[in-house]
Amino acid sequence: MGGIYLLLWVAVFLAAVLLTYGASMAYDNRQKLKKRMNEVEAAPAVAIFHQQEAFNPKIKRIMAWFSSFGKFSLKNTEETTIQKMLIHANFRNPTALTIFYGFKGLMALVLPIPVILFFIVRGQLTLVPLLVTVVIGYIGYSLPQYLLGRLVRRRQDKIDRALPDVIDLFIICMEAGLSLQPTLNRVSDEIRDVCQEFYQELQITAGEMRTGITRDTALRNLGKRTGVESLQSLVTLMIQSEKLGTSLAQSLRAHADFSRVQRTLRAEEMAQKLPVKIVVPLVFFILPAMFIVIIGPGAIQMGKTLIPLLYGTVI
Repeated sequence: MGGIYLLLWVAVFLAAVLLTYGASMAYDNRQKLKKRMNEVEAAPAVAIFHQQEAFNPKIKRIMAWFSSFGKFSLKNTEETTIQKMLIHANFRNPTALTIFYGFKGLMALVLPIPVILFFIVRGQLTLVPLLVTVVIGYIGYSLPQYLLGRLVRRRQDKIDRALPDVIDLFIICMEAGLSLQPTLNRVSDEIRDVCQEFYQELQITAGEMRTGITRDTALRNLGKRTGVESLQSLVTLMIQSEKLGTSLAQSLRAHADFSRVQRTLRAEEMAQKLPVKIVVPLVFFILPAMFIVIIGPGAIQMGKTLIPLLYGTVI
């Protein structure tokens, strides 16, 4: 019992230290965070996201605490890659990187605590449990990045699926006589209820053009923000068509056909991979169940017949 009380006192002490540290760091960084948020909200190109991210004060304080905690686990070598992934996943807050690393560090500390408590209470805190705790801590540190990758892939897949229909809308608007910026506004309004992700990206691109950014830069930013290869190739096509003076509507029509062919080829590729992927569940899960159902009754009857013959008895 003495060990349990000691452990509880240690847990209370650690919780008090962490809460004090978080409160102090949040208080010190409050003015800096307000200043950075005001600077970002002043930019019309991304004003739409700050309207959507209007968190209540409690959540803002929690995010600020995560941000301050993440400064300790932030790695400069991974900053560029993770920051790109956060942008691709639609996390564009200036403190998103430090919040993400704060969440990673906190997960690495929190997940092993129940395991350590379990082994301490049972008096089994040996080398093997310590290794298990280290592995769980590594899993907790790696889990946020895995989830972030899934969010990025899901968002990119939604944008990629909506791209051919968006290109058709571009063609209709441009053949009707609209220029590029009104076309962006019109198309974004049309797809608002169909693909919210694409709507947000087109709104940002239109906002950048309204602030005076050149078309080439705004379109390249569109491709960089999403990270979708098909959209990046579309952006390159639009930039080259504008520089060469060719008809953008005709180029988009050809690219729409090409994108649909690509989507069909990707679907066929996924269908060709299915037989290989289904081998493992078929061998280890489906076939054993089928063997039990088909051969089981016959094996029971054979056992009832052969066992008495082998032992010279009658059941």
